[in-house]
Amino acid sequence: MASVTCKLRSDVMQTTVEVQLYFPTDLPAEVGNDVKGVITLLHGFTNCGDSWMQMTAAQRYAADNGLVLIAPDCDNSFYQDMKYGGAYHTFVTQELPDQLSRIFRLPREREKNFIAGLSMGGYGALYLGLSHPDLYAGCASFSGAVDLGMMLQYGPREALLPVFGPVFGEELKLPESSDLYTLFEKVSKLPADRQPKIYLSNGLEDTPVYEIRRQNDRLHSVVKDLPLAHYRRMEWTGVHEWNFWDRSLVYAIDYFLENGYAARKLADWRSEPTVFDGEGKNV
Repeated sequence: MASVTCKLRSDVMQTTVEVQLYFPTDLPAEVGNDVKGVITLLHGFTNCGDSWMQMTAAQRYAADNGLVLIAPDCDNSFYQDMKYGGAYHTFVTQELPDQLSRIFRLPREREKNFIAGLSMGGYGALYLGLSHPDLYAGCASFSGAVDLGMMLQYGPREALLPVFGPVFGEELKLPESSDLYTLFEKVSKLPADRQPKIYLSNGLEDTPVYEIRRQNDRLHSVVKDLPLAHYRRMEWTGVHEWNFWDRSLVYAIDYFLENGYAARKLADWRSEPTVFDGEGKNV
Protein backbone atom coordinates (compact mmCIF):
# COMPACT_ATOMS: atom_id res chain seq x y z
CA MET A 1 0.00 0.00 0.00
CA ALA A 2 0.98 3.64 -0.27
CA SER A 3 -0.26 6.30 2.12
CA VAL A 4 0.50 9.86 1.07
CA THR A 5 -0.05 13.18 2.83
CA CYS A 6 -0.32 16.03 0.34
CA LYS A 7 -0.28 19.73 0.97
CA LEU A 8 -2.02 21.20 -2.06
CA ARG A 9 -2.21 24.88 -2.82
CA SER A 10 -5.77 25.96 -3.50
CA ASP A 11 -6.17 28.90 -5.85
CA VAL A 12 -9.86 29.19 -5.12
CA MET A 13 -9.22 29.52 -1.37
CA GLN A 14 -5.76 31.10 -1.49
CA THR A 15 -4.37 28.69 1.08
CA THR A 16 -2.80 25.26 1.44
CA VAL A 17 -5.06 22.28 2.13
CA GLU A 18 -3.87 18.98 3.56
CA VAL A 19 -5.21 15.86 1.86
CA GLN A 20 -4.71 12.23 2.88
CA LEU A 21 -4.43 9.69 0.06
CA TYR A 22 -4.34 5.91 0.01
CA PHE A 23 -3.27 3.92 -3.06
CA PRO A 24 -3.80 0.13 -3.15
CA THR A 25 -0.41 -0.76 -4.62
CA ASP A 26 -0.31 -4.35 -3.34
CA LEU A 27 -3.74 -5.63 -4.33
CA PRO A 28 -4.81 -9.20 -3.61
CA ALA A 29 -4.54 -11.51 -6.62
CA GLU A 30 -8.31 -11.85 -6.84
CA VAL A 31 -8.66 -8.06 -7.07
CA GLY A 32 -6.13 -7.55 -9.85
CA ASN A 33 -3.77 -4.68 -10.54
CA ASP A 34 -6.15 -2.05 -11.91
CA VAL A 35 -7.64 0.68 -9.74
CA LYS A 36 -11.36 -0.03 -9.64
CA GLY A 37 -12.44 3.38 -8.38
CA VAL A 38 -11.95 6.38 -6.09
CA ILE A 39 -13.82 7.20 -2.89
CA THR A 40 -13.61 10.70 -1.44
CA LEU A 41 -14.12 10.49 2.33
CA LEU A 42 -15.47 13.56 4.16
CA HIS A 43 -14.82 14.10 7.87
CA GLY A 44 -17.12 15.32 10.61
CA PHE A 45 -17.32 18.57 12.54
CA THR A 46 -14.00 19.38 14.33
CA ASN A 47 -12.30 16.39 12.62
CA CYS A 48 -9.92 16.22 9.66
CA GLY A 49 -9.21 13.91 6.75
CA ASP A 50 -6.66 11.92 8.71
CA SER A 51 -9.40 10.85 11.13
CA TRP A 52 -10.69 8.40 8.52
CA MET A 53 -7.26 6.82 8.14
CA GLN A 54 -6.51 6.62 11.86
CA MET A 55 -9.88 5.58 13.28
CA THR A 56 -11.22 3.05 10.75
CA ALA A 57 -10.04 0.16 8.59
CA ALA A 58 -10.81 2.23 5.49
CA GLN A 59 -7.43 1.47 3.91
CA ARG A 60 -7.89 -2.28 4.32
CA TYR A 61 -11.39 -2.12 2.86
CA ALA A 62 -10.05 -0.07 -0.04
CA ALA A 63 -7.26 -2.60 -0.67
CA ASP A 64 -9.78 -5.45 -0.73
CA ASN A 65 -11.64 -3.69 -3.53
CA GLY A 66 -8.91 -1.91 -5.50
CA LEU A 67 -10.01 1.58 -4.43
CA VAL A 68 -8.08 4.82 -3.98
CA LEU A 69 -9.10 6.93 -0.98
CA ILE A 70 -9.06 10.74 -0.85
CA ALA A 71 -9.65 12.45 2.51
CA PRO A 72 -9.28 16.26 2.44
CA ASP A 73 -9.25 18.63 5.41
CA CYS A 74 -12.30 20.86 5.03
CA ASP A 75 -12.58 22.69 8.34
CA ASN A 76 -16.08 23.08 9.85
CA SER A 77 -17.42 24.17 6.49
CA PHE A 78 -20.34 21.79 5.98
CA TYR A 79 -18.68 21.51 2.56
CA GLN A 80 -20.10 24.84 1.41
CA ASP A 81 -18.55 27.77 -0.33
CA MET A 82 -18.66 29.53 3.02
CA LYS A 83 -20.00 33.02 3.58
CA TYR A 84 -16.97 33.82 5.72
CA GLY A 85 -14.40 31.17 4.97
CA GLY A 86 -13.14 28.76 2.34
CA ALA A 87 -14.87 27.73 -0.88
CA TYR A 88 -14.87 24.03 0.01
CA HIS A 89 -17.69 23.03 -2.34
CA THR A 90 -15.68 24.30 -5.29
CA PHE A 91 -12.43 22.89 -3.91
CA VAL A 92 -13.71 19.33 -3.39
CA THR A 93 -15.72 19.02 -6.60
CA GLN A 94 -13.50 20.95 -9.03
CA GLU A 95 -10.03 21.98 -7.91
CA LEU A 96 -9.08 18.86 -5.92
CA PRO A 97 -10.05 16.33 -8.63
CA ASP A 98 -8.30 18.43 -11.26
CA GLN A 99 -5.07 18.52 -9.27
CA LEU A 100 -5.10 14.85 -8.28
CA SER A 101 -5.91 13.75 -11.81
CA ARG A 102 -2.97 15.73 -13.10
CA ILE A 103 -0.51 14.64 -10.39
CA PHE A 104 -1.52 11.03 -9.78
CA ARG A 105 -3.47 10.16 -12.95
CA LEU A 106 -6.55 9.23 -10.96
CA PRO A 107 -9.57 8.17 -13.00
CA ARG A 108 -12.14 10.91 -13.59
CA GLU A 109 -14.90 8.76 -15.08
CA ARG A 110 -18.17 9.17 -13.21
CA GLU A 111 -18.66 5.42 -12.86
CA LYS A 112 -15.37 5.17 -10.94
CA ASN A 113 -15.93 8.02 -8.48
CA PHE A 114 -17.88 7.93 -5.22
CA ILE A 115 -18.19 10.19 -2.19
CA ALA A 116 -19.03 9.32 1.43
CA GLY A 117 -18.84 10.96 4.82
CA LEU A 118 -19.82 10.88 8.47
CA SER A 119 -21.91 13.33 10.52
CA MET A 120 -21.19 16.76 8.99
CA GLY A 121 -19.44 14.86 6.21
CA GLY A 122 -22.53 12.69 5.75
CA TYR A 123 -24.48 15.80 4.91
CA GLY A 124 -21.55 16.94 2.76
CA ALA A 125 -21.44 13.70 0.76
CA LEU A 126 -25.14 13.93 -0.07
CA TYR A 127 -24.93 17.66 -0.73
CA LEU A 128 -21.99 17.36 -3.13
CA GLY A 129 -23.08 14.06 -4.65
CA LEU A 130 -26.62 15.22 -5.39
CA SER A 131 -25.41 18.64 -6.55
CA HIS A 132 -23.07 16.96 -9.04
CA PRO A 133 -24.64 13.68 -10.19
CA ASP A 134 -22.47 13.99 -13.29
CA LEU A 135 -19.32 13.59 -11.16
CA TYR A 136 -20.21 10.81 -8.71
CA ALA A 137 -21.79 7.42 -9.34
CA GLY A 138 -22.67 7.12 -5.66
CA CYS A 139 -22.90 9.14 -2.44
CA ALA A 140 -23.21 7.84 1.12
CA SER A 141 -24.08 9.43 4.46
CA PHE A 142 -23.14 7.77 7.76
CA SER A 143 -24.94 9.28 10.79
CA GLY A 144 -25.37 12.35 8.64
CA ALA A 145 -26.62 15.73 9.81
CA VAL A 146 -29.00 15.53 6.89
CA ASP A 147 -31.59 18.11 7.96
CA LEU A 148 -29.76 21.40 8.42
CA GLY A 149 -33.07 23.24 8.51
CA MET A 150 -33.87 21.32 11.67
CA MET A 151 -30.42 21.97 13.11
CA LEU A 152 -30.74 25.70 12.52
CA GLN A 153 -33.71 25.66 14.90
CA TYR A 154 -32.06 23.68 17.70
CA GLY A 155 -30.99 26.48 19.97
CA PRO A 156 -30.79 30.20 20.59
CA ARG A 157 -29.16 32.37 17.97
CA GLU A 158 -26.09 33.01 20.14
CA ALA A 159 -25.42 29.26 20.28
CA LEU A 160 -25.94 28.65 16.57
CA LEU A 161 -24.06 31.66 15.26
CA PRO A 162 -20.49 30.43 15.98
CA VAL A 163 -21.20 27.17 14.13
CA PHE A 164 -23.35 28.24 11.20
CA GLY A 165 -22.62 31.96 10.92
CA PRO A 166 -19.30 31.48 9.05
CA VAL A 167 -21.03 28.98 6.73
CA PHE A 168 -24.34 30.65 5.86
CA GLY A 169 -24.00 34.18 7.21
CA GLU A 170 -25.51 36.01 10.15
CA GLU A 171 -29.04 35.43 8.88
CA LEU A 172 -28.58 31.69 9.58
CA LYS A 173 -30.68 30.90 6.54
CA LEU A 174 -30.22 27.65 4.63
CA PRO A 175 -29.97 28.34 0.88
CA GLU A 176 -32.27 26.30 -1.31
CA SER A 177 -29.22 25.02 -3.19
CA SER A 178 -27.92 23.50 0.08
CA ASP A 179 -31.21 21.90 1.14
CA LEU A 180 -31.08 18.13 0.71
CA TYR A 181 -34.85 17.90 0.28
CA THR A 182 -34.61 20.13 -2.79
CA LEU A 183 -31.60 18.25 -4.14
CA PHE A 184 -33.25 14.84 -3.73
CA GLU A 185 -36.27 16.05 -5.66
CA LYS A 186 -34.12 17.43 -8.49
CA VAL A 187 -32.11 14.20 -8.78
CA SER A 188 -35.28 12.09 -8.75
CA LYS A 189 -36.34 13.80 -12.00
CA LEU A 190 -33.21 12.70 -13.83
CA PRO A 191 -33.16 9.56 -16.00
CA ALA A 192 -32.32 6.49 -13.94
CA ASP A 193 -28.88 6.08 -15.49
CA ARG A 194 -27.94 9.64 -14.49
CA GLN A 195 -28.99 9.27 -10.85
CA PRO A 196 -26.25 8.35 -8.36
CA LYS A 197 -26.59 5.49 -5.92
CA ILE A 198 -27.64 6.98 -2.59
CA TYR A 199 -26.89 5.27 0.75
CA LEU A 200 -27.85 6.42 4.26
CA SER A 201 -27.09 4.79 7.61
CA ASN A 202 -27.77 5.83 11.19
CA GLY A 203 -27.64 4.27 14.64
CA LEU A 204 -30.87 3.53 16.47
CA GLU A 205 -29.48 5.20 19.60
CA ASP A 206 -27.98 8.21 17.81
CA THR A 207 -30.31 10.71 19.44
CA PRO A 208 -28.54 13.07 21.89
CA VAL A 209 -27.67 16.67 21.04
CA TYR A 210 -28.54 16.81 17.33
CA GLU A 211 -31.12 14.01 17.03
CA ILE A 212 -29.32 12.36 14.12
CA ARG A 213 -31.75 9.46 13.99
CA ARG A 214 -34.73 11.84 13.88
CA GLN A 215 -33.08 13.87 11.12
CA ASN A 216 -32.62 10.72 9.04
CA ASP A 217 -36.16 9.52 9.82
CA ARG A 218 -37.56 12.82 8.65
CA LEU A 219 -35.56 12.87 5.43
CA HIS A 220 -36.40 9.24 4.69
CA SER A 221 -40.13 9.86 5.20
CA VAL A 222 -40.03 12.30 2.30
CA VAL A 223 -37.52 10.84 -0.15
CA LYS A 224 -38.74 7.22 0.06
CA ASP A 225 -41.70 8.17 -2.11
CA LEU A 226 -39.62 9.92 -4.77
CA PRO A 227 -38.84 8.09 -8.03
CA LEU A 228 -35.25 7.38 -7.03
CA ALA A 229 -33.58 4.69 -9.09
CA HIS A 230 -30.94 3.79 -6.49
CA TYR A 231 -31.72 4.50 -2.85
CA ARG A 232 -30.94 2.49 0.28
CA ARG A 233 -31.23 3.34 3.95
CA MET A 234 -29.96 1.10 6.76
CA GLU A 235 -30.07 1.42 10.53
CA TRP A 236 -28.93 -0.81 13.36
CA THR A 237 -27.96 -0.60 17.01
CA GLY A 238 -25.37 2.12 17.38
CA VAL A 239 -24.48 5.63 18.43
CA HIS A 240 -22.38 8.45 16.99
CA GLU A 241 -18.97 6.75 16.90
CA TRP A 242 -16.28 5.19 14.77
CA ASN A 243 -17.29 1.52 15.03
CA PHE A 244 -20.59 2.45 13.42
CA TRP A 245 -18.93 4.45 10.66
CA ASP A 246 -16.36 1.71 9.97
CA ARG A 247 -19.15 -0.81 9.38
CA SER A 248 -21.14 1.73 7.36
CA LEU A 249 -18.23 2.12 4.97
CA VAL A 250 -18.27 -1.62 4.28
CA TYR A 251 -21.97 -1.51 3.42
CA ALA A 252 -21.48 1.55 1.21
CA ILE A 253 -18.63 -0.07 -0.74
CA ASP A 254 -20.77 -3.15 -1.21
CA TYR A 255 -23.68 -1.03 -2.47
CA PHE A 256 -21.49 1.02 -4.81
CA LEU A 257 -19.64 -1.95 -6.34
CA GLU A 258 -22.34 -4.65 -6.01
CA ASN A 259 -19.68 -7.28 -5.37
CA GLY A 260 -20.92 -9.02 -2.21
CA TYR A 261 -18.23 -7.41 -0.07
CA ALA A 262 -20.47 -6.83 2.96
CA ALA A 263 -21.45 -10.50 3.15
CA ARG A 264 -17.80 -11.53 3.13
CA LYS A 265 -16.91 -9.08 5.90
CA LEU A 266 -19.92 -10.11 7.98
CA ALA A 267 -18.71 -13.69 7.74
CA ASP A 268 -15.31 -12.56 9.01
CA TRP A 269 -16.83 -10.64 11.92
CA ARG A 270 -19.05 -13.56 12.94
CA SER A 271 -16.36 -16.26 12.78
CA GLU A 272 -16.09 -18.16 16.06
CA PRO A 273 -12.46 -18.83 17.11
CA THR A 274 -11.19 -22.09 18.51
CA VAL A 275 -9.60 -21.33 21.90
CA PHE A 276 -6.85 -23.45 23.46
CA ASP A 277 -5.59 -23.36 27.01
CA GLY A 278 -1.97 -23.71 28.11
CA GLU A 279 -2.11 -27.49 27.80
CA GLY A 280 -3.36 -27.33 24.23
CA LYS A 281 -6.94 -28.27 25.10
CA ASN A 282 -9.88 -26.73 23.35
CA VAL A 283 -11.74 -24.58 25.87
